[in-house]
Amino acid sequence: MSGFSTFLSHRLGWDHYLKPFFYKKLPSGLTWSATLGSLCALVFAVEVVTGMLLAMYYNPSPELAYESINFIMNDVAMGSTLRGIHHWGASAMVVLVFVHMMTVFFSGSYKAPRELTWTAGVFLFLFTLGLGFTGYLLPWDQKAFWATVVSSNIPRDIPLIGDFITRIMLGGDKISGLTLTRFYALHMLVLPSLLAGFALIHIYLVRIHGLAEHPVSVLAEEKPDESARDKVYAFYPEHLFRCAIVFTLVFGLILLLTYFAQVPLEDKVGTIDDSYLPRPDWYYMWLFQLLTFFTGSSEAIGSLVIPIGGVLILFLMPWLSKNNQRGLADRPLATASGTVFIIGIVYLTLMGFAGAKPYGQIIPIPDRKLNPSETVGLSVFVARDCAYCHNINGKGGRAVGPDLSNMSAKQRTVEQLMAFIKDPQASGRWSIMPKYDLEQTRSQGLADFILALDFSSQDMKIIERNRIQPDIGRRTN
Repeated sequence: MSGFSTFLSHRLGWDHYLKPFFYKKLPSGLTWSATLGSLCALVFAVEVVTGMLLAMYYNPSPELAYESINFIMNDVAMGSTLRGIHHWGASAMVVLVFVHMMTVFFSGSYKAPRELTWTAGVFLFLFTLGLGFTGYLLPWDQKAFWATVVSSNIPRDIPLIGDFITRIMLGGDKISGLTLTRFYALHMLVLPSLLAGFALIHIYLVRIHGLAEHPVSVLAEEKPDESARDKVYAFYPEHLFRCAIVFTLVFGLILLLTYFAQVPLEDKVGTIDDSYLPRPDWYYMWLFQLLTFFTGSSEAIGSLVIPIGGVLILFLMPWLSKNNQRGLADRPLATASGTVFIIGIVYLTLMGFAGAKPYGQIIPIPDRKLNPSETVGLSVFVARDCAYCHNINGKGGRAVGPDLSNMSAKQRTVEQLMAFIKDPQASGRWSIMPKYDLEQTRSQGLADFILALDFSSQDMKIIERNRIQPDIGRRTN
C-alpha cells in the first residue's frame, strides 16, 4: 500500500469502519427485491442533484414561477431533459418506496428486532409523498393550483384546529405568493433534510440488525436452502453489483420517459376554463377518488379518518401481532389485508383517472324544440357548469351530485327546484352544492329545463356544448 493510500486509510478509518461496512456478509438466498432500499437511495440522490440544478433557474414567485419553468424548458441547455429526469424520477421514487414497503410487509421483515427500522421507513414514505405534494405546486400552472386548493381544504375537516392548520399550510386564507414560497422552502430544504436524516437512521438500523433472510413457511413445511448458506454474498461487490444493474435499468426507463413522454405543463394560474377539472398527480389520485364517495357529514371519513387511520396502522404494524412467523401461509390475515389494500389503491387510482376524463362536452336534452324558458335554463346549465357535478341520464357529467333526469317522476316542482338552487343547505344542511342567487327568469328557466329532462315519456338527443350560447346574465355566485 502506497504512502498516500495509507494516509487515506488511517484518516478515513478504513480498517475499523469502512471495510467492515463494505465487506459485511449478507444473508444468503436474498432475492433481487433486496436491492429496493439501495435503489430508493440512488433515485433520491438523482432527485437532489437535478433539483439543485433546476433551483438555479427557478424563481418562486407568482409573477415569474411559470415563466421560469418555460425558460428552463426552452432556453436552458438540456433544461427539458433535466426537468424530465426530475419529474419522472419523482414518480419512480414514489413507486419504489411503496413497492419496498410492500415487499417488507409481505416478507414479514418488519417484525422483531426490526420494529424501529420499519418505523423509520414509514417516515421516509410520508416524506416522499410530502415532496410530491409540495413539488407539484411549483410550476404554478392550473393543475398545480387547483390540486393544491382541493388538498389544502382537507385539513379543514379537523375539529377545532382545522382552519389553523390550513392557514399555516397556505400562509393565509387562500393560496398566494406566500404559499408558493412556503412550499418551495419545504420542497427544497425541510423535507429533503428530514428524508436524508431518517434515511441515515434507517441505514444505521439496517446495518445493526441486518437484512432479513428469505422467509420460510412453517405451516407449509418449507425448509431453508442449506446449500446457499456457504455461498459468499457481501455488500461489496455482490450486492452493489446487483444494485448497479437495477439502477441502470430504472434510470434508463426514466430517460426513455423523459425523451418520449412530455412533462406536463398546463395553462398558467388564472387562465379561465369553465370545464377544467382539478386533479392531482397520479400518486394522490386514489385519495382524490376516495373523497368523491363521502360528502356532507361523512366527508371527514374520506379526507381524515381513512388516511390517518391507515398511517397509524402502518406505524403500529410491528406491534399488532404477536405471531413471529414470517411466511405468507403463516400470516393469512396480514396477507389478505395487504392484498386488499393494494387492490383498493389500484382500483381507486384507475377510477380517479377514468373520472378525470373531459366532462360537460355533451348535454342530453329532450328530442323536441325547447320552449323559451327551457332554452334559458339550458344556457344557465352551461354557464354555471352544472355538469361539473351532475350527469343527465348517466351522460355528460362527473356524477358527483345526483342525476338530473326524470325529476318530474320524482314529483319535484318548479318551486322546489328554484328554492333548492337558491339555498341548497336550507333543504339539507350537509349539501355540498353552492348557493346560486340567480335572477327570477334564469332560476325558473333552469328549473324548467331540469323538469324537461323526463326521458320516460319522450326521446332523448345529444347536443354538443359548444353549440350552446351560454347565459350571460348577472352572475352573483
